[in-house]
Formats: sequence, C-alpha cells, structure tokens
Amino acid sequence: MKKPERSAAAYAAAAQRLKPLAHPARLRIMDRLSESECCVALATASLGLSQPNASQHLKALRDAGLVVGKRQGTRICYRIADKRVAAILPILLKGYK
Repeated sequence: MKKPERSAAAYAAAAQRLKPLAHPARLRIMDRLSESECCVALATASLGLSQPNASQHLKALRDAGLVVGKRQGTRICYRIADKRVAAILPILLKGYK
C-alpha cells in the first residue's frame, strides 16, 4: 500500500505538536494523565515535582493544545486533549523503565 503524500506544512505541524513533549517532566505528566485526569496537587505528589514547576509544565502543554483543564472549585484538573499524542506515548516510552 502506498503511503499518502504529505506536505511540508504537515511535517511542520506535526513537529510543532511534538515539541512540548521534548522535556522529561512533560513526558512524565502526559504519562500520568494517560492513566486518568488529575489536578496539579495530585500530579506534584505522584511525580515529585514542585507545584510551581508542575504548573509551568502544564501551562506549556495546555498552550500547545495537548492538555485541557477544567476548574473544580479552587483546583484545575487536567486531561489529555489530543488522543493522537496519548496513542504515541506508549510507543515513545517502550523499553524504558
């Protein structure tokens, strides 16, 4: 089967989508969110990140459209917004412990 032809713009868009994942903490956050949605406090506790650091990384992921947040009282709970990225996480992390 022949692969579809893609434009340079398609490759640029895909590269732009992946850039925010090029940080270990962001990959850890996305891996955690692939299990279930969570609030910043839960992410900091389970990942060993400080609250400001986790918030900074979540903002980068949110700005890139990879996660979305939903306010619940004083908290914001996050989930993965782009299911394509969720699908490639296991592939990216396969073989690493």
